[in-house]
Amino acid sequence: MKESDILLDLIKRRRSVRRFDGATIPKEAMEQILEAGRWAPSGANAQPWRFIIVAEKEKLKSIAEFCYYKVFKSRHVGEASAAVVICADPEAGSQTYTLDAAIAGTNMTLMATSMGIGSCWIGAFEEEKLKKMMRIPDNLKIIALIALGYEVGKASVPPRLSLSSIVHYETYEDKNEPGIITKKKSSGPFSVFGKLLRVLFNRR
Repeated sequence: MKESDILLDLIKRRRSVRRFDGATIPKEAMEQILEAGRWAPSGANAQPWRFIIVAEKEKLKSIAEFCYYKVFKSRHVGEASAAVVICADPEAGSQTYTLDAAIAGTNMTLMATSMGIGSCWIGAFEEEKLKKMMRIPDNLKIIALIALGYEVGKASVPPRLSLSSIVHYETYEDKNEPGIITKKKSSGPFSVFGKLLRVLFNRR
């Protein structure tokens, strides 16, 4: 199998996992995940990211109280084996520090997937409360959290728009724009409603 095929398969297998069994992630596996983040590209090679690893069960539950999806708390953060809090320093020398940190996070989720570890990107949270809880310096910004753990069950395959509806060549062509029905099925209000129900009944 070609290296490019292996990589694309890995990208396609990554899921947003919201049900974890709580088993401990080996130290060596966690270090590999962090190493993948460390090797992400960044503007001017500034490497503005800083990672905080949280594995204490009670602390994870406390963090979960400040993370949410719409009106529901992200309880799966408290059920995870660990969480990586991704921070960035706006003064590190990269104007794209938020994007840099996001790329580092993506690297980590892909590395986790390659080792059979589930992950979930957490982008909605109460930053100031989290910063106070974890004694994060004022000059740093929390960009995201990644919940990590071994998956319970199997996350469903999310729908994707076709390449022909999102790719344009040379100039933008309106004829390829996906219709409203396609958008609703993939990521519109009906999709969100279903996700909210699954979160409410803990069937993520």
